[in-house]
Parts: sequence; C-alpha cells; structure tokens
Amino acid sequence: MGGLNLLAFLIAVFYLPEISHRKKTTSSRPSFKKMRTSGMVKGLFSFRLAFSLGRGSFAAFLSILAGIYISLSPALIGVLLTVNMLLTSLLQVYSGNIADRFNRRALVVVGSLISFTYLALIPLGNNFWQLLTICALGGLGGAISMPSASALTVEEGRKFGMGSTIAVFTMAMSISMAIGPIVAGAIADFINISSVFYFSAAMGLIGTSLFIWFTK
Repeated sequence: MGGLNLLAFLIAVFYLPEISHRKKTTSSRPSFKKMRTSGMVKGLFSFRLAFSLGRGSFAAFLSILAGIYISLSPALIGVLLTVNMLLTSLLQVYSGNIADRFNRRALVVVGSLISFTYLALIPLGNNFWQLLTICALGGLGGAISMPSASALTVEEGRKFGMGSTIAVFTMAMSISMAIGPIVAGAIADFINISSVFYFSAAMGLIGTSLFIWFTK
C-alpha cells in the first residue's frame, strides 16, 4: 500500500499538468452559509454520508464475517473485496456516459437502492459464491450512483465554488469512514455482526430518503 501511494505521488509530480493561468470570474466569494440553502448540496451530503458509512462497514467487517463465520480463506476474502471495488471502478466508465445522457438524480437513487440492498443481503450469504454475487451487486450500485452524484456536485460547484462544494462532498465521506467502523464495532460487540450490515443498510435507506426529500 505504501508503494502504491508512492507511485501515485510520482505520477502526480511528473504527469499532472500545471494550470498556467486562472480564469478570472466576477462571481461572489464562496459562502458555506449560502451553500446550506441548496437542497441539492444537502441531498448530496446525505447520500455521501450514508454511502460511505456502508462502504466503511463493508470493508471493516466483511472479512470478519467471511473468515470467522463462513471460514473462507484470506485469498477468497480478498477476491470478494476486489470484485466489489473493481466492478465499481470499471463500470463507472460506462455509467459515467449514462450519467451524461440521463437523469442524474434518478441514477443516484437507483444506485443507492442497490447499495443498501446488497448490505442487507450480506448476512444471508452462506458460502463464497453467494457472497461473491452479493459483492458484485454492491459494486454495480456504487458504479451507478457515484458518477451521477459527482456530476451533480460539479453542477453545484459552479454556483457556490468548485473547491468548497467538493470539500463538503468529501467531508461527508471522511466523517462516515471515520465514525462508521467505530459505531459498527459497538453494534457487533453488543448485538452481533449481522446487525452491522443491517444497520448500514438502514442508514443507506435513510440517506437515500433524505436525498430524495432535499432534491425534490
């Protein structure tokens, strides 16, 4: 992992182009106060918060569920995680094209529905192949929703400032990735590990509902 981060650093140093000049605009100074009045920003924040909480819980506790309760080997657990994340990455090439042609709000909702559904199905997987199918479903959900959500974030960025809007979107992810595994760990300790995924699915449902409500 350290080597991959070093590689990313070197690529950025040598290949990331510099912007020779910035286009001056007459827009007003970015304001987080004004941003809070945007239903789309609030909806995207809710979506990203719930989505990332599910991703954090999935990454932290799938290995425990599959290793201890289903007795899968570390190699097979790695395959499950890889399939989920790789499908999300590869399919975004196609779903991004779809997001440019169809209703982005609807695509975020559809992807979110798939995402919290697969979380709820994980405790029902009794073997490698069932979990592989469920993880692939989760990869599909992320691939559908994330390009559309990112595009909507950019659209709002044109109104409130690109850096500020993306910062809010990223902050939602950071909050969930930091807090999600801690909350999920407490749930696993006091209830059981299956409840972690049901909790994450419930949060996904709430996040999707808030996105629909704020962006109506």
